[in-house]
Amino acid sequence: MKQDVGKLKLILAKQFFFGRPFFVSQPVVDEPSAKQIDFEIRTQLWEAGKYRGILEVLRAQTKQEDRLFLLAWWLNQEQACEPEEIIGSKMLQQLAKKSFGFISAKDFHHAGAVRAWIPYFDKLIRDSRLIKDRSKLVKQGYDESAVVAVFKKRSPIASACDWLAPRLGVDSPTLVNAYSRIYGRKYEEFCKRFPSLCC
Repeated sequence: MKQDVGKLKLILAKQFFFGRPFFVSQPVVDEPSAKQIDFEIRTQLWEAGKYRGILEVLRAQTKQEDRLFLLAWWLNQEQACEPEEIIGSKMLQQLAKKSFGFISAKDFHHAGAVRAWIPYFDKLIRDSRLIKDRSKLVKQGYDESAVVAVFKKRSPIASACDWLAPRLGVDSPTLVNAYSRIYGRKYEEFCKRFPSLCC
């Protein structure tokens, strides 16, 4: 929450658009001593293929904007420069706004609150399957209104949103939507591509 959301959107956009590999991975040698010459030949062919590949892809593009985007992506992978040095800061900001503009600081706050309570509600749901009596769950230490939310919703996210809404001064759909925007489909796709950046 202390981070500037605009800067965060730029970081997300850079990783999302330029963080994945432009080319397939470099060949790996199985037995270095026995196959060193073969490995060197395959490496040189791979390097030459990258050159032919980038020319082929660039020739296929008709728009200057698309060519610049591909060059920025390739040069970023080669660690030659940052994407904004090729496409410009303005285009990077447009990409960030188009892809992540729906995210606000309140969304992060609301989604973070929901996420923090999911383990609590997950455990409460598991316990409620074994103990059907609500009063026994309350005696075990669960909050009474949390127990009511679980018996109403039966999902950790929906229950957490329902329970948190009055505490945060919003309605439950606002929390559901915020959680979905931050940790929904786009977040899952991002995590599949960049697992080291997701916790």
